[in-house]
Amino acid sequence: MHHLEQKLIKTADAYDVVAFDVFDTFLFRDAAAPSDVFVLMEQAGRAPSGFAQKRKEAEALARTPGQEVTLAEIYAQPPLTGIDPQVEIDAEYRIVAPNRELLSAARNLHEKGKKVYAISDMYLSREDVTCMLERCGYDFLDGVCVSSSYGVQKRSGKLYRIFLQENGFSPSQVLFVGNDRRSDIAGAALAGIKGFLIPPPKPLDYYPAAADARQGALQAFLRNRLPQGDRWQTLGFSVVGPLLTAFAVWLHDMPANQRGNLLFLARDMYLVRKIYAVLYGTESGYLRVSRRSLCPALLQRPMNEEGLALLADALPRQIMTLEQVLDYCGFASGTMLPGKTMSSKVDLRTRPLSAVVKQQLLAVAALDKTPAGHEVRRQAELVRRYLGQYRLKETPPVLVDIGSGGTTQRILEELCGIQMQGACLACDERLHQGLPPERAQAFLFDGKPATLWYWVGQPLLERLISEPCGATVGYEENNDRIEAVLEKAQAEENILRLQQAALDFAHAWRSGSGWGQPISVQMVTEAYLSLVRDPLMADAEALGGLSVEDGETWFLAAPQPFGVYVRHPKQLAEDFRRSRWKNAFLKRALRLPLPYARLYEMLKSKHGR
Repeated sequence: MHHLEQKLIKTADAYDVVAFDVFDTFLFRDAAAPSDVFVLMEQAGRAPSGFAQKRKEAEALARTPGQEVTLAEIYAQPPLTGIDPQVEIDAEYRIVAPNRELLSAARNLHEKGKKVYAISDMYLSREDVTCMLERCGYDFLDGVCVSSSYGVQKRSGKLYRIFLQENGFSPSQVLFVGNDRRSDIAGAALAGIKGFLIPPPKPLDYYPAAADARQGALQAFLRNRLPQGDRWQTLGFSVVGPLLTAFAVWLHDMPANQRGNLLFLARDMYLVRKIYAVLYGTESGYLRVSRRSLCPALLQRPMNEEGLALLADALPRQIMTLEQVLDYCGFASGTMLPGKTMSSKVDLRTRPLSAVVKQQLLAVAALDKTPAGHEVRRQAELVRRYLGQYRLKETPPVLVDIGSGGTTQRILEELCGIQMQGACLACDERLHQGLPPERAQAFLFDGKPATLWYWVGQPLLERLISEPCGATVGYEENNDRIEAVLEKAQAEENILRLQQAALDFAHAWRSGSGWGQPISVQMVTEAYLSLVRDPLMADAEALGGLSVEDGETWFLAAPQPFGVYVRHPKQLAEDFRRSRWKNAFLKRALRLPLPYARLYEMLKSKHGR
C-alpha cells in the first residue's frame, strides 16, 4: 500500500461516507489538459478541421457564470452546427484510465463498510460518467453525482448540498477527496464538508516539458500506466519501450520497395524484434551473427586494401595484442605468429590503417592458410553454410541493426555477394562513407550522425535491449542444420524485468492509445539522452553495475568505495579510464552535487574528441 493510500484510509476512519472527484482524481485522461482533448480529436481525424477552436467558442457561449451546462447545450451552439456530440463522448471513453492508487483505496474503503461516491463537475451526463467509472474498475460505487444533471457546480458549494440532501447525509459524515483546492476543498467547505487534497501526478523522470498536445498525450499515457514496480520496470516502460516502439513503427512505415523482408541482427535487435511482433503480429527473421563470428570467413577474402579495411572494422576499435587478435579471429588458443611477439600491440583505433597495422593483419591472414588455420577455415565454411540457410541471394533483406558505421552490413554484403538495405537505430559519420544513403538509413536524429550523449549511452542501450544470452562466437552442424554457438552467459534478472516492461508498453500502446498517433520521436529520444546525461543516483547505481563486451569486459560505471581511491589514487584514474559511462562513474564515485555531464563534455572537448 502506497503512502497516499495509507494516509487517505487513515483519515477516512472518522467518516461514514467518502466521496471522490472524478476527472484528475478517480480518472486520468491521456491528455495533458482537458482542452487538449479537442486538439487531439482534430489531429486524429475524429473531428473536422478547426474543431478545437470551435469547441472552445461553443462552450463559452453556452456557459452562464456559476452554472453548469450539458454537452447537448454546448453542441447546440452555432460554431458546432452539424457536429455529432457522440464523437466527443467516444473520445472521452477511449482516453480515460483509472488512478490505480485511488482505485485501490476506494475499494479498500468499500470493503471496510464505508459508503463510496463520486461527485463531478462535468458537462457529460451522469450515465456517461458512470459508465466510464465502471469500465475503469469503479463498479462498487454507491452513487455518482454529476453537475450537468443539476445545472450547478462544486465551486459554489451547491452541488455538495444537493448531494447531502438527496442521500440524507450530514456534512460531518462525509469526507471529500479531490485534486483542486478551489472546487474540491474550498467548494466542499462551503457545504460544511471536510476536504482531502491529493497531490498532482509526479512528472515523468527524464522527460522534457511537453511542447504540444501530442507530446502531452504521450506523457499522460505513460503516467497513467506506469508500472508500480522498481526502477528497472519504470525505465523499461517509460524510456526504453517508447524509444524502441517508435523505431519499430518507423521500420514498418518504410516504403514497401525498401521494407522487404526484415532481418533483425542478434543480439542487439532482440527486443526491437519482439516489439515489432507485438505491434504487427509478424515473426521476422533473426540472424545470429557477430563481427567476431564472421571474421573467419572474412580471412578467406582477398586481402587487398578494401579487404584489410573491412577486416580491421570487424575487429574491436581499440588497442589489442596480436594474441587477442588471433583469438578474436578464431585461431586456437596458444597459436603463434612466426617471427612475431604475441604481446605486440595492434592499434585499431585510427583510420586509415598505418603501415604497421596493415603488415600485422596481413600476417594474420597468411596464417589462416597454414595448418594453424585449420579451425578458422572450418568455421569459415560453417559461416557460409549458415548464411546460405537464409537464402539471402534470392531475397536480399532489410538488415535491422543498432547501427553505427554499417560494418556488419558491409561484411555480409561482401560474404554473400549481394546488396542489402540497411535500417539502423542510429549512425555515425562512417555509415555513408562505406554505404550509399539509399542502401543505409538511420532512424534517430533524422538520419544524421548521432550526438555525443547517444554514443556515451549506446553501450548501456545495447546491454538493455540485447538478447539475454552470450555473443555468437562460432557455428556447429546439427542434423544438417548449422546453428550458432553462443558464449555462456547468465541472464540478468533486472534486465529481463526491464525488457518485459518495454514489451508491456508496446502492448499498451497498441491496444490502449486513444489517439492512434505516432510517438514523438524527439521527446522519447531526449528522455533517453537525459537518462544518460544526468541519471538519478538510483539509476546510476543500478545501471552502472552492468558490464559490456568489446574485445574485453568493461563495467559501465562501477567505482570502488572512495576510501580505496584515497589510498590508491592511480586506481581511480584506471577505473575511470575503463568505465564506459564516465559521468555516471564520477557521480557514483564522488557523490557531490557537481555538473558531471558538463565536466565530461569539457574533458571530451579538451582532448578533441
